[in-house]
Amino acid sequence: MQLVTLTAPDGHRERWDIKTAYLALLSWYSYLNDPDNGKEPTSIAKRIGEFVGDDIKQVHMYLVYLDGFNGDLYSKLSLLAHNSNKSTVQLYFVMKSIGNSDYLRHNKEQEPERQQLINRIKQVTNNDQETLRRLTELTKLFVDGQLHYSNLEG
Repeated sequence: MQLVTLTAPDGHRERWDIKTAYLALLSWYSYLNDPDNGKEPTSIAKRIGEFVGDDIKQVHMYLVYLDGFNGDLYSKLSLLAHNSNKSTVQLYFVMKSIGNSDYLRHNKEQEPERQQLINRIKQVTNNDQETLRRLTELTKLFVDGQLHYSNLEG
């Protein structure tokens, strides 16, 4: 069982099972996303809300972070990042371009190299669109600088 340590603003810490924390975050995120739906958040969602706050962007970042442990997304991202001469930013934009009918080629000389990277991404994700979507979202956290230890500490 994998555990994650949550730290409340008052310094109180608790260790939660990752799956429980993920489901609680999902419930809390749903509530924050639509507070006018008349439904009260679950007790576990309220409890995790004490740790992560009510900033919906921050809650989403934690959700994506924890989702990275489902399906071993961090290992997949590591495989792609370390077996490529592309930066994480370039990798992110190539991932976003997969399946995008509006993608315009920028450089014909680099297109074969890009296609090789696309093939590698499809191999790592088993050509699964949902895995690609989740991996792209996780990669975006790195690109935006949101995913680093100082942000995750509390």
